[in-house]
Amino acid sequence: MFEHSIKVPRHYKVAANIFKTVSTEGGSVKTLLYDNKLRHFRTNVLYALITETIKHASDIDKIFGNCGILEKESRLDPWLAKILTAELLFGKKALPGKSKPEQTILSYKDQFEKYTIENEDTLKTEVVRRPRYVRVNTNLLTTSDAIRAFQDEGYRFIRCTSGSYDDYLKQIQQLTEYDFTQDYHVKTIFVFSAGTKLHEHELYLENKIILQDKATAMAVHLLAPPAGSVVLDMCAAPGMKTTQLAAYMRNQGRIYAVERNEKRYQTLCDFVQKTDSKCVETLHRDSLDIKRGEFEDVEYILLDPSCSGSGMELCVHNYIEDTRLAKLTSLQEKFLKHAMNSFPKAKRIVYSTCSLFPEENERVITNVVKTSRSKWRVQDVKELLKGQWNNIGSGMYGSMGTRCMYAKPDTDFTIGFFLAVLDRDQKELEKSVDGKNFCENKKEKFNESSGETINDGNTNEVSTKRKKKHKKSETADGVIISHDIEEISKDSKFNEPNNKEENSLPSESNTIKKKKEKHNELNINEELDELNNIVNDSAEEHQPKKKKKKRRKSLEDVVEDNFALDKSNDEEPLMKKKKKIK
Repeated sequence: MFEHSIKVPRHYKVAANIFKTVSTEGGSVKTLLYDNKLRHFRTNVLYALITETIKHASDIDKIFGNCGILEKESRLDPWLAKILTAELLFGKKALPGKSKPEQTILSYKDQFEKYTIENEDTLKTEVVRRPRYVRVNTNLLTTSDAIRAFQDEGYRFIRCTSGSYDDYLKQIQQLTEYDFTQDYHVKTIFVFSAGTKLHEHELYLENKIILQDKATAMAVHLLAPPAGSVVLDMCAAPGMKTTQLAAYMRNQGRIYAVERNEKRYQTLCDFVQKTDSKCVETLHRDSLDIKRGEFEDVEYILLDPSCSGSGMELCVHNYIEDTRLAKLTSLQEKFLKHAMNSFPKAKRIVYSTCSLFPEENERVITNVVKTSRSKWRVQDVKELLKGQWNNIGSGMYGSMGTRCMYAKPDTDFTIGFFLAVLDRDQKELEKSVDGKNFCENKKEKFNESSGETINDGNTNEVSTKRKKKHKKSETADGVIISHDIEEISKDSKFNEPNNKEENSLPSESNTIKKKKEKHNELNINEELDELNNIVNDSAEEHQPKKKKKKRRKSLEDVVEDNFALDKSNDEEPLMKKKKKIK
């Protein structure tokens, strides 16, 4: 008789809940483990138990079907039963507790073992053992120092092959327990043999090394923002790729890391702080709520939206409901459209998922790129990697599909992952930037005639100057010359005696005044001719030939205007002077 008062060990319950969520709703085991409620658990133990259950899920289903345990024990939670069975048959080979669920599973132990022995060949699950990937956090530790640290502990560093990518894949399969090497593409990634335990390692506890799969690190490697760039990570938590970006940029520039979920946002903030990612600015909001114009300085965008997680553990995700898949793809398309249309300076977007379903990958890319208002081009990832990659997208989606890449567990020895690189059309990027600059310069225009910038600081002076010029251009025949004369007459720098070229025209104005003073001794018509000769000589020295005629005519008008003004102001003396001349 079972003792109902004895509870099931809590870590088994937590593992069962995560296993159920991953199986029914999708997502990543690691992502679900980044929960504040689990901060008191040893996440490495939970992760190992859950993944072991997932690996043998199909075998456990066969074992349960043979003995009929779920039908006979109707009150037994099937998810918890699978976790306990995996622990009993493939894990620790024992169940420590005396709770009713544990005792129930133990009561079927003999039947389980008998069935596994009789069906050893059919139950043998082909599990690809992936190597252990470790990213060096170069914010706190250099790669050379990391190599020396592991060598001091007895590990043997094997230089990465200089051959092809296929040669590298053979190399990492031959790593022994104390061997490690650098990744073929991402040099801050170290590769250890499968099963290497580093959760308790000193460098890991100090956040100097990060346990991160090579496939996810490829997203940052292909985005490749130079130091000093402005980057947007639209779905940032838990922060693996965000902190990798900070290290890649040497903490120079700015990274906007956005996360909507409050708990995941706190996890993101903690991780950013622990890894010394100083250039990261975390934002607790929905990326879809970012309006055009809020982050117009963004140049590079990393988009890793929610997905089915089918690439994480294949045997759990052989089937997913069509309705849920449709909701996911709709959300993914919204994110990608927003990224392509809301940031005018954005020049590159990397779209990634941990899914192997084309509906979430190639189809999303082709649908959005074809209907986007702005022009984007899907780059050939294999070409960006200099031909050193094997798995590409499906040709069912045309050339856009084949320009994308997959990372696959059975051939690349990583988690299942999808990546697409989109670059904005260069002409449109220049047009977008020029348009923004034009809008910014509406309040600051350049006065070509004076070589000075007219800004809003002297609005009264500028507006007066513009009005006078405008009136002059309406009455004068030579519009350009009339503007030059207006500017020269007001600019004090032309009165400096050291500048001969600039003093020429003001001196002509002084000559005109002297001629006026001798007006009673000269004939008016002769004076006009003489003044024209002076102006013509000066104009020939300082103006292009094409503008001679216009300058002469314009200056005549000025002189006539001056005489007309004198005539109106001093009419009687002028009449007497005319009589004397006659």
